[in-house]
Amino acid sequence: MHLVEKYCDIVKLLHNLLQNVHHVGQPMPGEEQEDIVITSTQNNLLNMKCPLTGKPVTELQNPVRWMDRKHIYEKEPVIHYISTKKPHPRCLVAGCPKILQVGRVICDALLTIEIDQMCLASATNINSTMVEVFYRS
Repeated sequence: MHLVEKYCDIVKLLHNLLQNVHHVGQPMPGEEQEDIVITSTQNNLLNMKCPLTGKPVTELQNPVRWMDRKHIYEKEPVIHYISTKKPHPRCLVAGCPKILQVGRVICDALLTIEIDQMCLASATNINSTMVEVFYRS
């Protein structure tokens, strides 16, 4: 019986390979309803405004991320805050009890990409809303 199962697996594999060669990008017959694509409209930014300046993160000149909790700040105000609130400058995001450290507040490569994606998504959302309003008028 074990040999029969292996044979069935090989036949299924060959069938899938042939399907992929002749019908690239199409689902296997009978599997059309099983493939569901889920997209996310959420962004990866934890806070939408700098807790120190109150500015939206999309308007920050030098955004930095606190690497311990991923909270976003404007660079100069957070560095000033950390240096003047010694010995224990607490994170200013509501409910966060952690202590900020200058060496852990950096502008990582993903931060600017995530902010740009958020700007693009909000611009797309605004444009689609404007189109809807235009066509409804």
